[in-house]
Amino acid sequence: MNSCWLLSAFIAFATLPLQSQPTQTSPSFEVATIRPYQRQAKRAVIGDAAQITYTDVTLTDLIMKAYDVRPYQMKGIGAALDSRRFEVVAKLPEGTAKKDIHVMLQHLLEQRFKLSVHREQQEGRYYELSVDKAGFKLKPTSKVPPEHGSVEADASGNVRIPQGPLVRPVTVAGRNMMTMVTGDRALIMGNAQPMSALAPTLASCIDAPVRDLTNLTGEYDIRFDFAIPAGMRVRPAGPPGECPTCAVDVEPPPTVFQALREKLGLRLDAKRGLVDVLVIDHADAVPTEN
Repeated sequence: MNSCWLLSAFIAFATLPLQSQPTQTSPSFEVATIRPYQRQAKRAVIGDAAQITYTDVTLTDLIMKAYDVRPYQMKGIGAALDSRRFEVVAKLPEGTAKKDIHVMLQHLLEQRFKLSVHREQQEGRYYELSVDKAGFKLKPTSKVPPEHGSVEADASGNVRIPQGPLVRPVTVAGRNMMTMVTGDRALIMGNAQPMSALAPTLASCIDAPVRDLTNLTGEYDIRFDFAIPAGMRVRPAGPPGECPTCAVDVEPPPTVFQALREKLGLRLDAKRGLVDVLVIDHADAVPTEN
């Protein structure tokens, strides 16, 4: 057989699109159900370790979970991706590794929503997080994080916001960092957290990548609030009585830039450059039948 022909055939096979490669050996859920979300006054929290449950999520939320990206990293998102809310329940095969769940969810979205995506770099905005010229204001934590807190995530990763968290002390359990929204403010809280954890938390609030240039290596207890930035993705309010109310503030909340300088001694500077993005090539607004 002609060796040139063999080489040409090998090159043609190697350059086939990724989607055409066999995926039978890839990890997948044993069974998965996607149904329209129906808000209820009370619902049970499912904590079975053998399954995952996502409640009151959009297709955009599911894509972010599947590909481990944030809103600012996604391009090609149409209004249809956020027009419907779903509940997803999926059973995990025995012995499933945590790293495989992302792949399982990717395959589920490909099958049920006909999702296709690709990654690339594009010119965009990002921020650099650095120590302000006035000096860093936090001291490395010497406290053991509490085992229990008044703000804890349920099995789906949702956070229940207590009444008036900005005017009443609340605590986070364990070594954890979370963002809460109430009224016209966002609140970031963390126990024993490095700056490398604060940077992506800020990124989710200001809708742009944040690069940590502080050179700080310690762990810190972090708590500060600020006005909700224009690009922050906020869950829609529920029916009356479900979402807490806050005391009316005489002074308007500071911007995230002001709060970082005043409370932490940090600064955010806007820059332009190449950023990694996930491009949505196609997605059906309605999933196929279970």
